[in-house]
Amino acid sequence: MDFRADILPHRDRLYRLALSITAHTAEAEDVVQETMLRAWQHRDEWPQIQNPAAWLAQVCKRLALDSRKRLDRLRPLDATTADSEQPRPLAALSAEKTTALPPTPADTLEQHESLSLLSQLIRQLPPPQDDLIRLRDIEGLSYRDIALQLSLTEDQVRVYLHRARISLRDQYLRRQKQ
Repeated sequence: MDFRADILPHRDRLYRLALSITAHTAEAEDVVQETMLRAWQHRDEWPQIQNPAAWLAQVCKRLALDSRKRLDRLRPLDATTADSEQPRPLAALSAEKTTALPPTPADTLEQHESLSLLSQLIRQLPPPQDDLIRLRDIEGLSYRDIALQLSLTEDQVRVYLHRARISLRDQYLRRQKQ
């Protein structure tokens, strides 16, 4: 395995994964850099790694979760901070309005609040549901790739993802009514 050919091409996907977990661009960049450093430090183990993308994603996920925990301890979120931050990866989940008029400030605010709420609800999902939503709906990975990455069968991925989406929808609707 070669670092430039087999490891570096995964940087962008790892960045999106880290950003979806940390919700901070600088932290996500640090996590990806640390992931690359760990990959280089473990180059003696490369021959045993059958799926470099899955291995890198697991390393990145662990580092991002550690980073998020550290950030949460250093800067506890209050209600105003959580609403004012829009994690970028969830922009892919937003449905753009197809009207001739540009969105009004109220539309923009409503979309921002919806994305913030979705981001918060995804972070509250239990494992592996949170990972499945990120990998399928944000990253756009196939069921097969997700199954390989999470050591599940494709049927398990479909069932768990279905349950995650139902849970996410129910929680979202419940919060919208409040």
